[in-house]
Amino acid sequence: MVEELSGVTHARRIKVRRGEDKIQTDTVVLTFDSPKPPSRIRAGYLTLDVKPYVPLPVRCYKCQRYGHGKDRCKKPAAVCVRCGKGGHVERDCSADPYCVNCRGDHTASSKTCPKFLEEQAILRYKAENDGTFQQARKAVVVEIHKTISTRTFASADKSQLRTKPAALPKDGGRSAPSAPPKGKKSPEGFSGSQSPGSSRN
Repeated sequence: MVEELSGVTHARRIKVRRGEDKIQTDTVVLTFDSPKPPSRIRAGYLTLDVKPYVPLPVRCYKCQRYGHGKDRCKKPAAVCVRCGKGGHVERDCSADPYCVNCRGDHTASSKTCPKFLEEQAILRYKAENDGTFQQARKAVVVEIHKTISTRTFASADKSQLRTKPAALPKDGGRSAPSAPPKGKKSPEGFSGSQSPGSSRN
C-alpha cells in the first residue's frame, strides 16, 4: 500500500475495541516524508482528503491520570476508574462516580470530563500547528484562561445591570412644598396655588 502512495513512508489502519475484540476501521494513519502533508492524495483511481491525525488522550489505567500509560505509572497502587479509590475494580464498585482528574461527579473515563477535553484540545493544536507538546499545552491553557476570564467578566457585568437604582419620587424629587393649613397665613412670597418660581403681580 505504501509503495503506491507518493510521499508516504508508513501507513497504519486504526482499530477500535469492541468488548474483548479489536476491529479494523476504514481510517488509515499516514506518515509523510515532508513536514507539511498534502491536502489530498491519489490512491489508485481515488482522490482522498488528508486531515491531521488527532490521537485520543492517553490515560493511565492504574492511577487514571492523563499523560502516561499503565507501564510508566509511578503510583504504588491502582485506583478505581469509577470512584477514584483503591482496593477494588470498577465492576465491583457501587459508589457514586468521582473523577480523580477534575473532581467532578463522573468517572475518570468520561469523554465530557473537562480534563479530557483539555488534553484533547492540546493534541489537536499540536497536530494542526506542528509544534511540541509543551508549546501546544501552553497555547491551549492560555486560551482556556482567557475564556474563563471573559465569562467571569460577562457574568459580573450582567449582575451590575440587574441592580436596581434607588427609588425616586414620581416627579423626580421636584415636588413643591405643601400649602399651609387653613387659617394660617402663607409665608411671604408663597401662595399654595402658585407653582414654584412664579411671581405675583
